Amino acid sequence: MTIQSDIKDLIQLSESRGWEKINKVMQDEILQLALSMARSADMTQQQMDFQRGTIWAAEQLLNVPTRLIHKLEGDKAIEDATSTSATAEKGI
Repeated sequence: MTIQSDIKDLIQLSESRGWEKINKVMQDEILQLALSMARSADMTQQQMDFQRGTIWAAEQLLNVPTRLIHKLEGDKAIEDATSTSATAEKGI
């Protein structure tokens, strides 16, 4: 697989109805965790830290396709620049 096809696949994933459903469920879960923290006066620091970590992890999961697309686009730009540079050095 090429970088360009990987980018295309990730864009298709991020625009798919399935990803939209996952995103909606995760956003609802994040909201429930935040509300649970706000409503629970007797939550220990450890419980709060755990829920904050859970929220952070959920947000990171939701950003995976976009982050991978950006990473691959950067890799593609480097690959293109390297191949252009190599071609120029050969005089082609």
